[in-house]
Amino acid sequence: MQRSFRLPDESFVPGAGMPPGSLLRRLREEPQDAISRIAGEIGPRRATSLGEAQAAAYLDGRMRRAGLRVSADAFRAPVGIGWDGLLIALLGLIGVVLYYWLPIPSLALALWNIGLAAVGWWRPAMPLLQRKRPCQNVIATRALNSSPRWRVVLLAALDSPPATDRWVRVLGTGSQPRLIRLVCCGLIVLLGVGAFFGPIELRRWLWYVQFVGVVALWLVAVCESLVAYAPPTAGAANHAGSLAGLLQSADTLGGLEHTELWAVALGATDSGAGLVDFLRRYPFDRNTTLFVGLESLGGGQPSYATREGRLPQRIADSLLLRLVAEADAADPLINAEPRAYTSEPTLIRPLRRAGYRTLALLGLEAEGRPGLRGSPADTPEHIDVQALDRAIRLVNALVKRIDETEHE
Repeated sequence: MQRSFRLPDESFVPGAGMPPGSLLRRLREEPQDAISRIAGEIGPRRATSLGEAQAAAYLDGRMRRAGLRVSADAFRAPVGIGWDGLLIALLGLIGVVLYYWLPIPSLALALWNIGLAAVGWWRPAMPLLQRKRPCQNVIATRALNSSPRWRVVLLAALDSPPATDRWVRVLGTGSQPRLIRLVCCGLIVLLGVGAFFGPIELRRWLWYVQFVGVVALWLVAVCESLVAYAPPTAGAANHAGSLAGLLQSADTLGGLEHTELWAVALGATDSGAGLVDFLRRYPFDRNTTLFVGLESLGGGQPSYATREGRLPQRIADSLLLRLVAEADAADPLINAEPRAYTSEPTLIRPLRRAGYRTLALLGLEAEGRPGLRGSPADTPEHIDVQALDRAIRLVNALVKRIDETEHE
């Protein structure tokens, strides 16, 4: 049975019914003030940490004052080192070392290992050997008095990235390590089966190749450990700038006629647990729900990703691409760029893989990567206020275009 959505009881005009002091205080909270509060006063926001919870409480209060219906959905997210990966790497090493002399027990161990990797792939938010702590998503909604034509979900990250190299984060967070483990365990099994039925010389060479899979398993396990123990950054551009844009858009987009607006701050984005819990609670219609991911909006060139990834490349929703291009062309102050994005996976990549209609809006440097992500220098002092303003204008213009559009 589907769950019903929790929506505002009535429409709201920002500022109506507020005492003058409260209204003036709200109007003074510009996006850069929100960044200073989140990245400066609160600071680093590791998933499940007190900093992430304080950022969630701040957003909760701001969204309520903007007249949205807000809920903080609690869930449990993995934290610290994931022993699953280390166990799979260790069993893989033992099995491959023993294969030349004991092929049948080694194959049995390899099959057990691929089973563990498959469980990790299909249940990403529920690792077998990893501590879990309370976490939360902040869900703000602005409903319509009539039945909506569209539902637009703006997504931003509550936590901040760890202070690590980009490739360490790529190999140690999100779905990448789970996919690599599954592929490597499958490769070890296939090579083992092939060598078992081949001549002795072929067995020796295939045995050597199996160690490539073992090295990859250990590389991913080490990257996960480095991410787990790295200190989190203050995350001004990544991702406090996106949270500030989320707040500003939710505060501004109060006059939509055909579109139901959702402003969602996701917790535990590195593990993906926040997104998994969000989709579990809310069964969105895949045709009328449009997801827009906001990332790294505090610096770089405002951009929208036409496609994401390398192999395979996932193309953004055609309707959203057309509307964002129209929104950009209609406002010369925006000047956003369409880019093929091949850096770290975005928030909305799992959604696109699952068949939802998505678009990622990002602030990108010349080389196509989010500026200062994972850097200790990602502090409020390095925020590009003009780039942030252009990105927010793009978000608002896109949502208004959606509101004017019929179903396609």
